[in-house]
Amino acid sequence: MDSSHLHRRPRKIRRTGRHSTPSQVEKAAGKAGKAAPAVAIAGALVALPQSAHAEAKAPATATTVTEQAHTAALVKTTAKQATRTYTVRRGDTLSGIAAKFYHNSSRWTWIYAANRSKIHNPNAIYVGEKLTIPYHAPASYTARHAKPQLTVLTSSAKKLSGNLSCSGLEALWKAAGGRTSAAFMAAEIAMAESGGRQYAHSPTNDYGYWQINGVHGAMATYNPIGNAKAAIAISSNGTNWRPWTTYVTGAYGGRC
Repeated sequence: MDSSHLHRRPRKIRRTGRHSTPSQVEKAAGKAGKAAPAVAIAGALVALPQSAHAEAKAPATATTVTEQAHTAALVKTTAKQATRTYTVRRGDTLSGIAAKFYHNSSRWTWIYAANRSKIHNPNAIYVGEKLTIPYHAPASYTARHAKPQLTVLTSSAKKLSGNLSCSGLEALWKAAGGRTSAAFMAAEIAMAESGGRQYAHSPTNDYGYWQINGVHGAMATYNPIGNAKAAIAISSNGTNWRPWTTYVTGAYGGRC
């Protein structure tokens, strides 16, 4: 063997650049280090379980929380508007319920119009009934609910005004469309309520012959035919006089 080969120094092979190209094992170790804390075991890198670090989550921003709350409120409000109902309690009246929801007792006609399938007499509602309370005037609501069409007195009926006797009140009742069989009772009620005076007005805001209360809106009128029509509607054409105190107490008896 040539002695020159025996004494020749081994040559070092230099790599270019500042770092050597990482091996596949080194690449895997690098990725594992970024993903989670690691510990060396027998020359291999094993990722530790992501406990506290993995469980820590960034809190929702104030904007996100506010938006979620606003959306939930809108959904809740929409559902409420679509299903708003009221359960009748002891002592309730349609005008009283209207005052609670609308701050306007005359809007009882909205509630009446929205519940015509279950309310046959607006003066007779029953404890436990579930009433629909509209947010706006129902589609079925028309001007006649708020302002009854008043019959204009003809020349032959003009005498049915002013201070009326029992016979005059009976004639007025029938002229307004009331049942003939109920005319006498109607006259007695009117005489007990107003003394037969067209422009009678009570401290509790009751109008005319049959003392129609102001909660009935435009139905509470001094117009003779209009007042009689209101009495016909409220009494279910003379079949229910309980809304009148003079009937409940018996004060109407013997007035005619």
